[in-house]
Amino acid sequence: MFRKIINIISTVILVLLVGVVIFLFVIRASGKTPTIFGYQVLRVTSGSMEPTLMVGDVILVKQTPPEDIHKDDIISYESVQGETSGMIITHRVVEEPIKVGETYYLQTKGDVEGAVLDPKIEYSQVQGKFQHKVAFLDKMYSFFFTPYGIITFVFVIVLLFGYEIISLIVSYKTLDEYDEDYYEPKPKKPSKKRKK
Repeated sequence: MFRKIINIISTVILVLLVGVVIFLFVIRASGKTPTIFGYQVLRVTSGSMEPTLMVGDVILVKQTPPEDIHKDDIISYESVQGETSGMIITHRVVEEPIKVGETYYLQTKGDVEGAVLDPKIEYSQVQGKFQHKVAFLDKMYSFFFTPYGIITFVFVIVLLFGYEIISLIVSYKTLDEYDEDYYEPKPKKPSKKRKK
């Protein structure tokens, strides 16, 4: 029973660790990030929003209808102009969005001192509205992408897989020693009837 509990716990830890590392690699990779229930996790890569958001902060943004985006909200959008084309930018909305026909236009700017206005964007470029920072993911991200973090991850994987391999070897030895008939059952000898 104890062995089963250890196996379950080790498997869950392994799956969680692998999931976290894959998730962190996705965050780190440039380009599109997956959306889960309308939420995206992004990482701040420039100082344009300091001191509100610092380089390395991991943030949660939520898909939001255009009518719910207002002045002073922070949004993440896909840039389509200049050197930043194709990149996700997180900046503050500095004016109330304007609707022209069926299209909403937004004016954004970074918070850093001396920032200039961004080119106006269309709502179709918006990835989501900033919700809050995700501090624990920031710490895990920072740790796992250091040499110590990578060594720790590899060590835990080796430890868990090593335990599983040892458990399998012990299980097979136990079968060989205590259940010889498991693989090739011996035929039963016919019982001899006693003569009266």
